[in-house]
Amino acid sequence: MKKFLMSVLWVALFVSLGAMYWFQTSFDTRLISMNNRADTIEDKYQGFTDRIHNLEVKFEGRAKHVRQNQQGIVKLNEDLDDFKEVHKQDLYLANSRTDSLGSVVDADRSNTEFQLESLRKANSSLKSLVTQNNITNKSQFNKINREIKNLKKRIDDAELAIEGKEDVKKKK
Repeated sequence: MKKFLMSVLWVALFVSLGAMYWFQTSFDTRLISMNNRADTIEDKYQGFTDRIHNLEVKFEGRAKHVRQNQQGIVKLNEDLDDFKEVHKQDLYLANSRTDSLGSVVDADRSNTEFQLESLRKANSSLKSLVTQNNITNKSQFNKINREIKNLKKRIDDAELAIEGKEDVKKKK
């Protein structure tokens, strides 16, 4: 009877060691796959933020050109006033040219204001998109962390159960 109990204990020991090895290797492979998925998500997010940064730089460059054009238009208006003073005898001709140039200047100014407004809208929509993506990524990260904690708890519970069985067997 004693030999039978010893052989049962040996079998239980090897089975428990095999189970522990299997749980550890399966947990390690799951952790590795989760790390790989997290790296993929991080790479996609980094690429996205780089593209957003490039777009913001382009928009800033366009806004600079719009401001330069506006300053050029203001300088053109000043030059037109000087031209009127110098050539008072050609007032009729200057007035007709000024009217046509004024309409071009107004059209350009309204066009630049429209472009600036559209750039602002695009920038704000991109910022809201980035904010939404940050929220989504944070929630996914938190979910992964909760899953890891649950797995750790389950492994700890399994280890406690295995240790409890070993303690009971040792007392017999």
